[in-house]
Amino acid sequence: MNLLKSFKKFLEKKDNSTDSPEGFCPQCWGRQEYEGKFYEAVYKEKINTKNLASKQGWINAYVKQNLEGIKLEAANGIKGCPSCNLSYKKL
Repeated sequence: MNLLKSFKKFLEKKDNSTDSPEGFCPQCWGRQEYEGKFYEAVYKEKINTKNLASKQGWINAYVKQNLEGIKLEAANGIKGCPSCNLSYKKL
């Protein structure tokens, strides 16, 4: 799944307090508290989270700048995080 689509889908969920967006490292997501940092940035930019399509370029740039490094990469049937070096089995 495209990282931007995965992130937008995550934001649209009602209860996302325990998950990480699909394709991102759950360990890094939780440790760095990216969700809180994102909502803080959204508040500062006065972005309406109910209408994310209007600010898709801003969200895309935010994901690329801040979250690209915790994107899980697949190799030999295992997903791994380049940032924390943890591996996750593909299901």
